[in-house]
Amino acid sequence: MVEMALHLSPVVLLTLVFPIASERIAGTEVGGAGLTELLLASSLTVPWLSQAVCLPMYRAIGPLMNDGDMDKIQRRFVQVWPTVFLQCLPVVVLFAVPVEIAMGWSVSALAAYLMLCILHLAFAQSLVVINVARRRVQWAVAWACYAGALFLFPTVWYLPPLVGLFTQLVLMRRHLRVMRRPVWLDRRDVARDLGRGLLLGSVLWSDKLMLFLKSDGVFEVNTVFLALLPAILAYNYYFVRLAPIFDGSVEAVRTAMEHEGNRVLSRRSTALSAVVTASIGRTALLGAGFGLLVTCLVGLTEPTATPLVAAVSVASWFFMMNTVLCYKLDYIGQQAQAQAFSAVHLVACLVIFLAFPVGPALYAWLVLIEAVLFAVALQACLTQWRSAEYALFWRHATAW
Repeated sequence: MVEMALHLSPVVLLTLVFPIASERIAGTEVGGAGLTELLLASSLTVPWLSQAVCLPMYRAIGPLMNDGDMDKIQRRFVQVWPTVFLQCLPVVVLFAVPVEIAMGWSVSALAAYLMLCILHLAFAQSLVVINVARRRVQWAVAWACYAGALFLFPTVWYLPPLVGLFTQLVLMRRHLRVMRRPVWLDRRDVARDLGRGLLLGSVLWSDKLMLFLKSDGVFEVNTVFLALLPAILAYNYYFVRLAPIFDGSVEAVRTAMEHEGNRVLSRRSTALSAVVTASIGRTALLGAGFGLLVTCLVGLTEPTATPLVAAVSVASWFFMMNTVLCYKLDYIGQQAQAQAFSAVHLVACLVIFLAFPVGPALYAWLVLIEAVLFAVALQACLTQWRSAEYALFWRHATAW
C-alpha cells in the first residue's frame, strides 16, 4: 500500500497543486497565450511523449537489468543519456505541428510550449533508473519537488521540470563524469523505439491531447480528469503490484528453459499463462469498480455532468486495458501486432474527433470502436501467452 501511494505521488500532488497554481496564474500570458493554456497543453502532451522518449533508454540499459547491478546501470544510463536526448528532440516537433495548427499561437507562445516539452522530456528520461530500481521514495521526492516549485512559483513556468531534473542529477552525481565519453545508440534502433512508444502511448493518451485541440483549450478539465482517474489508478496498480509478479513468472520460465527439463518448463509456462490471465482480470475489475464508483458519486453530486463522466470513464477503461494488452503483446515479441492495434486506435480517435463535437456522444463512439479492438486484442494476447515458452524462447534467442 505504501509503495502504491508513493508511486501515485505525481497524481496526488499535481491534483492538489495544479488547481491552486491555475488560480494564481489566471491572466498571466506568454506571447499572447494564457499561461494556464500552455501548461495544460504541455501536461496533456508529456505523458504521451514520455512513453516514446523513455523506450530508447530502457533499450540501452536492458542487457544490464537482469543482473540488477544498479551501479553499472547508472553508469550506462549516463553514458547514453545526452545522445539519446538529442536523438529524441525531433519527436517534439511531431506534437508541436498539430498544436500550432489548431491553436494558432504566436512564435513566443509556441517556443514556450516547445521548451516545456523539451524540459519534461529530459525530466522523464532522468526518472528511468529510479523506476527500474523501484526506488519509490526517491520517485516521490522528485515529484514533490516538482509540485513544490509549481506551487511556490507558478508563473516561472520552466522551473518545475528543472527542479525535478536537478533532484535526479544529484542522485547520479558520482557518474556524471562519464558524460565526457558519450555513447551513441544506433539511430535506427532509436527511431524504431520512438515509433513504438508513440503508437503504444497513443492508446491511453492521444484522446486527451485531441480533446484539448478540438475544444481550443477550453473544456471541463476537472470533470474529464475525474473520469480518467479510475483508469490511471488501475494502470498504476498493474505496474506496481501485478507487473512484478508477471516478471517473476517470466523469469521462472526462462530459468526452466536453461536449466530444467520439459516437464518443469511446461508447468511453469502454464503458471505464467495463469498469471497473465489473472493480471488482466484484476486490472479490468479494479478499473471498472473505480469507474462505477466515480460515476455514481458524480451522479449524486452533479447530475448534469454524469453523461460525460460515464462516457469518458468507460472509454478510458478500454484505453487502459488495450494499452496493457498491447504491452503484453509487445513483450512477448508480437511488436507488429501491438503497433497495429495502437495504430487502429490512433486513426479511430482522429476520425471521431474530426467528425463529432466534444461531448458524451464523441466518447460513446470511441467506446464502441474500442470495445471491438479490446475483444480482438484480448484474444490475440491470451493466445500468445498460452504457449509462452515458444515465444519467450525466440525472444531470448534474439535478445540484444
